[in-house]
Formats: sequence, structure tokens, C-alpha cells
Amino acid sequence: MSSGGIEGSGATPYLERLMQFSWKRNELLQDNIANLDTPGYRTRDVPVSEFQAAMREARNRERSGIDAVSRGAGRFEDRAGIRFSDRSIELRPVERGDDLLYHDGNDRNLEQLMQGLTENAMTFRFASELFRKSHDILRAAIRERP
Repeated sequence: MSSGGIEGSGATPYLERLMQFSWKRNELLQDNIANLDTPGYRTRDVPVSEFQAAMREARNRERSGIDAVSRGAGRFEDRAGIRFSDRSIELRPVERGDDLLYHDGNDRNLEQLMQGLTENAMTFRFASELFRKSHDILRAAIRERP
């Protein structure tokens, strides 16, 4: 994650974190789909609400000026299911346990898994488009032409 300077300000650090979270969560969701027929496999996930709360709190601290001097603007605090480092995110998924348990010990719901994968992909695409556009504006300013 960027620290300080032009790239460490505004929405850029939050868009980076959102892309990191979406990327890692995508791997987790794909793993759930790949193990759809694996006996005894239990679907795992990290609540999106945990990431959203961490983002909200980081933004609130940045706005209040608490982190601006002590630790850098937009610093994310660890959550039960998410560990933030300077440059990456580590997910600590838990078993969802809200799907129907089949006779082979697997809890699966393909429709719900595909919906989660699609929503997550849309989130990543949204964040990456905003990130790209912010960098396009910065490049145009450096070149001094549109």
C-alpha cells in the first residue's frame, strides 16, 4: 500500500485495499466452488462487513487527524477474519455453516457461491476502474496535457 505523497492520499489507499481484499476473497470463493463435490468440505468465507467496518474506521481516523501524524493516513486495523500488513492482506476464513448439509458431509449451495463470486468480481472491477482513472488523471497532469 502506498504511504504518503500523492499516491497515498485521497481514495487511492482505500481502492488498493479494496482490490487486495477482493482478490484474496476471490481465491477463497473459487476454492469453495472447486471443492463443491469434495466429501466433508465445508464452505469458508470472510464477512464483507468486517472489511467495510475496517475501511470506515480507517477513514474516520484519517478525517479526525488521529493517524495523520502517528501512523500514516488510512491505516487499517486487523479484524477477526482479516489481517492487514503494510502491503498485503491475509484472510482468516471461517466455516459459513449456513448452507444445507448433504449426506457426504459437504455444505454446498452453488447458487449462493456463484452469487458471491459475481458480486466480488464486480467489486474488484469497480475498484480497479476507479484506481486506473485516478492514475490516468495523475499521468495527464504530469504530461501537462489530456
